[in-house]
Amino acid sequence: MAKLTKTTKTVLIAAVVLLALGALLMALLLIKPAEKPETSSDVSSVVEEEPHVQFTDKTSDNVLSMSVENSTGTFTFDRQSRVVSSTDEEGNVSSETEYYWTSPQMKGLEPNASTVKAFVNSMSALSATDEVELGAQDLEKYGLASPEAKVSLSFDDGTSAVLCFGIQNPASASTVYFRMDGSSDVYLVSYYSAGSAFYDIRSFVSMKKTESYVTDDPKELDYLIIERRDMEEPVEIRYMYDVDEAAQDEDYIATTFNTHRFVSPVKIEVDTVKGKSVCYGIYGLTMSSCEYLEKTDEALAETGLDDPFATITFKYGGKRRVLSLGNEIVQVTQTDDEKTPALTTVTGYYAMLDDDNGIYAIAKDSAPWYTFDIQTIISRRPLSAYIYTVDTIDIIIPEGDFTIKITGDADAHAFTLNGEGVDDYKTRELYQCLIGSVGDEYYTGEAGDTPDVTVRFNYREEYRDTFGTESDVVEFFDSGDRKNIVRVNGVTLFKVRSVYTERLRENVIALRDNGEIQLNW
Repeated sequence: MAKLTKTTKTVLIAAVVLLALGALLMALLLIKPAEKPETSSDVSSVVEEEPHVQFTDKTSDNVLSMSVENSTGTFTFDRQSRVVSSTDEEGNVSSETEYYWTSPQMKGLEPNASTVKAFVNSMSALSATDEVELGAQDLEKYGLASPEAKVSLSFDDGTSAVLCFGIQNPASASTVYFRMDGSSDVYLVSYYSAGSAFYDIRSFVSMKKTESYVTDDPKELDYLIIERRDMEEPVEIRYMYDVDEAAQDEDYIATTFNTHRFVSPVKIEVDTVKGKSVCYGIYGLTMSSCEYLEKTDEALAETGLDDPFATITFKYGGKRRVLSLGNEIVQVTQTDDEKTPALTTVTGYYAMLDDDNGIYAIAKDSAPWYTFDIQTIISRRPLSAYIYTVDTIDIIIPEGDFTIKITGDADAHAFTLNGEGVDDYKTRELYQCLIGSVGDEYYTGEAGDTPDVTVRFNYREEYRDTFGTESDVVEFFDSGDRKNIVRVNGVTLFKVRSVYTERLRENVIALRDNGEIQLNW
């Protein structure tokens, strides 16, 4: 037999001891009486649940009126009802009752329906986040002796409730002290739910003043007239035509997606991209805050709206309105360095609408009309009238004078050049060339006395009625640097590459001689 080492003996002895202890533990478990499992009441005695107190047993649907009293004043919301009828695709008429809220303290301004509804919901369903002190003797330290805010609710069963709010919890600004009127039991409630009780009535005024643009049922901006103290004459912009609708015609000449054009001080199209904020800023026009509920003489003078810096007259959705912009709203930021002056930033402007009783603040980015420059938003394709809104086109080039006559519409039309019939497709290609010049650079200097090329567009009655213009004239002058100066209705605007005018002249001759029209330049 092999001799055991000291280490091996130690391991064997330890193993025997462990086996013995295991057997003893098993025996004790077998003879120990079974214990009952812990009940839910046992668990609750160990882990204390947070208090949850619902202060009313009502819902927002039970609220008939709600009044608020805080440091800004007292105001009331009253629930109203109206019957709304609708007709389905089969012509069946149905109706339902719709509820909405009004406030006499809003002086006729429209409430923000979602904001008021959320406020009513939060008050009717208010509950505690924590219990502070039952039967408190000193309500003053919670700001509840004379509450910071009171909200009184009247319910449809004839009952009522008064909610009292104190100061914010110093240990957590996300909660505020609370008690029911007539009770000294103090709780904490979420400031997120209760915060509206401290608001001014102006916080519940609707800020949205015009409809948003709806693609499925679009309402177009018919016109926009901007009068500004620093401009010599008004800027007027008018809607041209529905580009998407026109594009459905097989004869549509697609050189631009511009939908609006300037009528004054220059007759030229508005660039769809660069001029988007100016034309489309009216859609879904939204203020940032309500500053005054009424247009008193004092309020108008304080905001500069007694003599507006800018006035924007527009017709959108079939309704004509006037937006006035007054003084700048400036934010002052103090610096740490006494030698460095405070920083001032323009954040917005005072604003009002002619058919609205309030005075508002509008964000700077929402009011592009205050600072825009006409030169930055004119289209580099100066004119692109729909071909069937044009009656005749007069073209004067060194090779001669030419007149294109356009009759009919997309379904039935004919073209003549100096009284002679010309190819339909080639004429439309030439028209694409005529309205296809693209300004390479802005230029407002002098042009020559005699243009190299003159193109006059003479419009049909419907176009004249829309834009108040019978014709547009585009002239091209040699600038001596392989470019041509473009003058539109007497106003110099751009320079274009001279190859464009060269190609235009060649294409007019090609149409006369039934040659090929070239659209590359």
